[in-house]
Amino acid sequence: KDKLYDSNLSIKVQRTSNDTYFRVHDINTALVDSEATNMENKISYNFVKGNTTFDLTGTIYENLRDDSNSRYEYVLPNILFGKSFFTENFGFLDFKSNAVHRTYETNKHTTMLTNDIIWNPVSSITKAGFVNTLEGMVKNTNYEAKNTSVYKDDQTVNEVSGVISFKSSLPLKKDGVNFSKFFSPNFMIRYSPGHMRNLSGDDITLNYSNLFSTNKTSVIENGLSTILGFDYKINEKMENNTSREKLSISLGQVFNHEENKDIPSKSSLDQKMSDIVGEINYNFSEIGQINYKFSLDHNLNDLNYNEVATSLNFGKIGFNLDYLEEQNHIGNENYVKAGISLSLSDNNKLSFETKKNFRTDSTELYDMSYQYINDCLTAGIVYRREFYEDNDVDQKDSLMFKITFVPFGAIKSPSFINP
Repeated sequence: KDKLYDSNLSIKVQRTSNDTYFRVHDINTALVDSEATNMENKISYNFVKGNTTFDLTGTIYENLRDDSNSRYEYVLPNILFGKSFFTENFGFLDFKSNAVHRTYETNKHTTMLTNDIIWNPVSSITKAGFVNTLEGMVKNTNYEAKNTSVYKDDQTVNEVSGVISFKSSLPLKKDGVNFSKFFSPNFMIRYSPGHMRNLSGDDITLNYSNLFSTNKTSVIENGLSTILGFDYKINEKMENNTSREKLSISLGQVFNHEENKDIPSKSSLDQKMSDIVGEINYNFSEIGQINYKFSLDHNLNDLNYNEVATSLNFGKIGFNLDYLEEQNHIGNENYVKAGISLSLSDNNKLSFETKKNFRTDSTELYDMSYQYINDCLTAGIVYRREFYEDNDVDQKDSLMFKITFVPFGAIKSPSFINP
């Protein structure tokens, strides 16, 4: 018999007796890790029946790096209701309503009720092969705020905003003996009248995964904009009529009719021309892959974001390399992480990992580990050297032993620390 509904109740409790306890004792479990700086205590109920959803949540956050009374943030209640409709003539219509009360930084309060109506008719394909998609959204926001700088204080505010977007793409395919090639130029135009709330201080970035999203922030961004981009992909043909992606390249940019300083400069969407964002993925057949994400300034002179992730496997030897560089309006992170592993046999593996921070010109850590694996258990020993200082956390060496019985769980020894 089919289930008529699904429901779930979850409770999460996190508490520590000392703000640096996790780092001092190098606590790493499925529940918390040694880098944790925020505690979360949460109770949540979720209900789903057909095309209807209901969520009720209450959360208390604690910032372990804040020694003042403002270290606590209360988000309760947080109520979310959603319902979806579909008709052949009008396509998909989604309704979402969210009511939430938030208290933070001791005496700042916001109470918000947001209602969203999202319309997305079924995509159409023209005789010329263009795939066209239309999407519309209306957002109604009602709120009261006290002692805040972002919202209008001590009054009830009602805001209504809307946006409509049209996306068109032309998928092209060329078949070869060993490879299939795909190319799709993409075009999108979106328009939202009126004004928007100032989000200039928010942490919002632009990348190719959200480039063609109708909305990229928590509110509807006003104005007229055009988005241009393309996707290019090569698939390698395999046996049994299967294929494997060999290469993919995606690139795009946003062109705004006017500058909008209410949008965070970190995203570059506050300018008339945004950064050029893209992704390149290449698979080296059986040995691994390399993934590259970037953000190039519209003047074509500055690479504001570089992220490289490489994973290679040469039989018994595995290698991974991760590199991140941020500059200008995006940030200032710059580091490289590298690791190598050696499989001594089907059950035994040696691994080494290190991380160097170029911003501080320092090596942050290196790990050396041995792992034994069979059908019943996984056991290992890890030696870590950390070059890190924070309050009462000093540079240290640590040695840890861990054993996991399949499928029961893990037993982990405390770290033996040598400052």
